[in-house]
Amino acid sequence: MPRRSGAAATLMPRIGAAPSAMLVVSLLLSWGLVNARVRAQEVQRIEMAPPGTDRIEPRNDPPMRIEARNDPPPRIQAAPLVRGSLLEADTPEGRELRRDLRALERQADQGRTPGSTRSSAQAAWLLGLIYLHGAGVPQNGALAEGWFDKAAAFGREPWAYAGVAWCAMEGCHGPPDADAARRAIVRLRATHPGRADYLDWVLTTRQTPLQIASPRNTTQAMMEPELQPLPHQRLLERAEAEGDLQAKIELALNDVANNRVDEALRAFERLARQSRAARDNVQLLQARANSSPVLRSNLTAQSSVQDLLAGARAYHRGDGRPANYVEAIRLYRLAADKGSAEARKMLELIYSRPTSTGLVDIGWMQQLAYANTATMIPTVGIRANTSMLYREPTPLFDLMPPEWQARVHAIGS
Repeated sequence: MPRRSGAAATLMPRIGAAPSAMLVVSLLLSWGLVNARVRAQEVQRIEMAPPGTDRIEPRNDPPMRIEARNDPPPRIQAAPLVRGSLLEADTPEGRELRRDLRALERQADQGRTPGSTRSSAQAAWLLGLIYLHGAGVPQNGALAEGWFDKAAAFGREPWAYAGVAWCAMEGCHGPPDADAARRAIVRLRATHPGRADYLDWVLTTRQTPLQIASPRNTTQAMMEPELQPLPHQRLLERAEAEGDLQAKIELALNDVANNRVDEALRAFERLARQSRAARDNVQLLQARANSSPVLRSNLTAQSSVQDLLAGARAYHRGDGRPANYVEAIRLYRLAADKGSAEARKMLELIYSRPTSTGLVDIGWMQQLAYANTATMIPTVGIRANTSMLYREPTPLFDLMPPEWQARVHAIGS
């Protein structure tokens, strides 16, 4: 067998060793692949966190939640009637009250039927007022309505139609009856047109759906908020022109609502002798004027946080001067820059509901005027740091003689 060349001889061992070398290479490649897989799994384990740990779910919460309150909305309320009874009291006042009631009942029963004479009808009318308002006796709407009906039965006491109308509106005994109220108002208008127009205004307003004012988003609107007219105001103004006390009080309250505080104060002062509610409103408006911060146009970043926040609130609410939302926002910003959390919350609220064009919503700004931002969850509908203004307890209260009005206010005092 011929010998192979040296080159071939040297090649043979390498070729013969190829299986071993290939095995080694194969093992190395396999080990590398395994390591790569392990590393990939390790990386995968690092990147994939357990569900719910690293993943942040998007939230749709509003910037600031406002908790609705069911408090009575109005900044204006009826003068309080203090509940109670002097009728059973063994005191000189209680004995005098019982004598007066017995005298009125005897007077009302004169003639064949209560209300058939002028004197009888007047006594029945007064008894209706007494029980309607709880003047020394427990309030009793059904009894009041019964006396009003007797007083009006023969037309001897025209004022009795006011009592009939009011009880029909209020539902003193049974559900309200607007048609019956209107019929009584028509009868009342023949002799007392001012009070008839006022009661007509009350009834018509109650039956009118709430009107939502259209938004005004200009700078002028922010500096001069739109006046809020009363619904059916011409009817109320006609009652005022006819000399009706209740209409005058209502229009003065509307002056306050529209930041015409000086005009309202003068009106209440003119009415103070005729109305306890007017007297109380004079005192409240004067106290508010005296306690309002001294607002100056030169409130700057150098002013104290307290002055800036007080000034912002005053311009926002129109306390002591017309509301000016531009100035209110400027002062809120200065107070927030100086660390006022309340001012910062108010600004968040103001800007949380912009208009579609990105401007401040004037209606929303008005709603926020009395938002309490001192709490964790701001609340709207509470007039913080302000005094309530008063109406008379009912549209008939001023028709009751002063000595009986005093018995209403004396109960429980």
